[in-house]
This record gives sequence, structure tokens and C-alpha cells, in this order.
Amino acid sequence: MKVFLNGKEINPAFLVLNDGLNYGRFSDIETQDFELQLLKSEFMNLIEKEYDEVRNEIKIDDERFTDISDFTNTNYCSLSELLTYKADFEEIVKGYLDRLLFVKIFPETEKSSYVIHSTDKITIHKNSITFRGRVFKKQKGLESLQFEPFSS
Repeated sequence: MKVFLNGKEINPAFLVLNDGLNYGRFSDIETQDFELQLLKSEFMNLIEKEYDEVRNEIKIDDERFTDISDFTNTNYCSLSELLTYKADFEEIVKGYLDRLLFVKIFPETEKSSYVIHSTDKITIHKNSITFRGRVFKKQKGLESLQFEPFSS
């Protein structure tokens, strides 16, 4: 595994995931580019269980509601087979798995100073997978803010 910030390799501990509902939504925030390179075997080991669970749930829903999902074109294939469906792979991973993967790779630490805020592009190579997205600099001191309880 290799992690890059603006093209320079960095320690993965410097990144943490924004797992909030605003993931991928930007306003007036300054961002920087990040890249994660994983071997296909690393990717499979990290996320195959979650992929199987999500795929099985979606298949049940699709059958119950006679619906079509991102998984339909791939015939609800295994994760290793999904790697041959490049466009579908990107849509499925961006839609269902990227944040599950990132939270495993980038747990919050004292070193965490950049927050992953988007997955913009996923590229499959011969032996690896590259994730590209944007991060923002983590604001210091927010965790110590005191908020007044809400009252009506």
C-alpha cells in the first residue's frame, strides 16, 4: 500500500476518513489531492467480506422489488470477477464500499491531519488499484469545543 498527498508519498497515519453525510460535497473548503495505491490482493483481503454482504442484500432487494441496481450488469458476481467490469467496479466501489475500505485503512490517530472527503476516480491496473480523491486539512481544536445543550 502506498499513499500520496499532492503527488508525494506520505505516512497513511496522516489521513482519516470523513464518514459524515457530507462526504463528497464541497463548499468553500480548500482541498488537496490524495491517492491510494493497493495491490489487488490487499484490496480483496480488506473488503471482500463487506462486498459479499452488500451484494447479497442488494440482490435480495432487486429481486423483491423487481429493481435494477449497479450489481445487475455484473450478474451479482464475486469481487474477483468484478475486477473485470471496470466501469461497474468503479460505480459499485464508489457507491457502496469506498468508505468501508477507507475506515479500515485510515483509523484516526494523533497524527491524522488530513480528512479524506471524496473518492473521485478508481482505476484498475494489472496488479493494483488506484483510488484518487480529495482531502482537506483537519482543523485543530474543534474536539475541545463545548456546546450548550439544546432546549426548546
